[in-house]
Amino acid sequence: MSITSRKIKAKVKMLEIGIIPAFTGYELTEMLNSLSDDEKRIAKRKFRKQWKKLLKQNPDMVDRIIPDSGIPEKSHLRNRACMVISSIIKEAEL
Repeated sequence: MSITSRKIKAKVKMLEIGIIPAFTGYELTEMLNSLSDDEKRIAKRKFRKQWKKLLKQNPDMVDRIIPDSGIPEKSHLRNRACMVISSIIKEAEL
């Protein structure tokens, strides 16, 4: 399967889940800016639901996703996004 077809399948899967179909921070920012406040809130909530679901499946990832201090740093946020996107890409390949 080519990279382009995997990306397309992953983006379709993201839309089905209800999260923003972005692979980069720039894409995410542009797409979030195009949404209304209510749509942003819903998309963010669905993303949080996805990474919490993945966290339950992989409890050994806690230290990379949830900080000890309670306030996530950029690295924690990036790791969450990478984890969700990579799981969606893996699901799309099946």
